[in-house]
Amino acid sequence: MAGKRAAGWDSGVDRLRRQYPRWRIWRGHTTGGYWAMPPRDHPTQRELIGASSLDELARRIAQTEQRRDP
Repeated sequence: MAGKRAAGWDSGVDRLRRQYPRWRIWRGHTTGGYWAMPPRDHPTQRELIGASSLDELARRIAQTEQRRDP
């Protein structure tokens, strides 16, 4: 069961990576949290985004992208 659960998490991270290809997105193996770093030319470039769920991370990335586009 744990293997299935981890595979589901990884496929969700892969989906989000495809949606935001310039972002670095990963799941912390120690923390279990989800993380994203914006691309270098992004206005929030130094802001690491963390979330406890993949849905929350996706929402926060989308909000950050909206702030970027006027």
